[in-house]
Amino acid sequence: MENLKKLRNERNITQVRLSIAAEVSQETISAYESGKALPSADTLIKIADFLDVSIDYLLDRTDNPIINTNNNINEDDKLLNLYHQLNKEQKKDIITYIEIRKQM
Repeated sequence: MENLKKLRNERNITQVRLSIAAEVSQETISAYESGKALPSADTLIKIADFLDVSIDYLLDRTDNPIINTNNNINEDDKLLNLYHQLNKEQKKDIITYIEIRKQM
């Protein structure tokens, strides 16, 4: 579950915080990230819901973290999902762009 660790690090979420959301131990989250264990279906759903990504993305079955439910993703959700895929520098650029556009 490489995408789990990647997401957690990108979003500055500790293993402890994720473990609380998923109702498992920090050691269990570590085991998921290192490939030593796989979460149950219930735990996988909790993690996906908490991180707002698809289960397929968590299981490294796709590179697209966006949850696709009937292709009805509203603009705010689409924007947030795209934003989460950016690195720190790209996020700073987007924020600067938005601030400039607001002043126009």
